[in-house]
Amino acid sequence: MEFELSLKNKRVRVWLWLMVPAFILTFGLFIYLPKEFSIVPIFPLIIGYFSYLCWVFVEKKKQK
Repeated sequence: MEFELSLKNKRVRVWLWLMVPAFILTFGLFIYLPKEFSIVPIFPLIIGYFSYLCWVFVEKKKQK
């Protein structure tokens, strides 16, 4: 299977669409939340990644 890392690839576009806002939100939460809540900023990245994996799973199901 050949993978093209460009914006022509729909998977790359969806990953960027999901993960760039998650990275920005994570960075903002790291800056503004106190040390007691240091685990909370990880959640947007986890949610974004699992959303991407769910999308890939659904797309593969559609193709079959």
